Amino acid sequence: MRVLTASILGALFWACTVGQWRSRAADKPLTRSELSSRNLSVADESHDSALHAAFVRALAGEGFTIVAHPPYHEDLEVTLDIVRAPEGVVAVATLHSDGFFIDEARASLDSADAALARLAKTLALSQGTADFVRNSGTPQQKGLSGQ
Repeated sequence: MRVLTASILGALFWACTVGQWRSRAADKPLTRSELSSRNLSVADESHDSALHAAFVRALAGEGFTIVAHPPYHEDLEVTLDIVRAPEGVVAVATLHSDGFFIDEARASLDSADAALARLAKTLALSQGTADFVRNSGTPQQKGLSGQ
């Protein structure tokens, strides 16, 4: 009984540890045609219009279809934020749809253009983005719509 309790507590502790999300590259990345099939709204939490504009250009350069309105149902939205981290100032791009998390990319903001290009490329080539596009949304969205 003690072994079972210890095992359950150990598993629970391991499951609750906090770590940083790491985006994973897709086994089969999206083609530009697939990537452009979904509208992407860009929300700016950085409060820096020049940074926001450069990020929009970087995303478009990777093949995303950028729209200038809030996302419609099942559209994509990416939020750009700037945070202080132990490694310095970091740009964080969080991709979601209808409030459901899809992926997140982080890049050191030493060189803004390079960091934003890295964020855009990471999201374009990520497994989360590929799964979302190829499966027509997240599993949670399908559960809500009865599919």
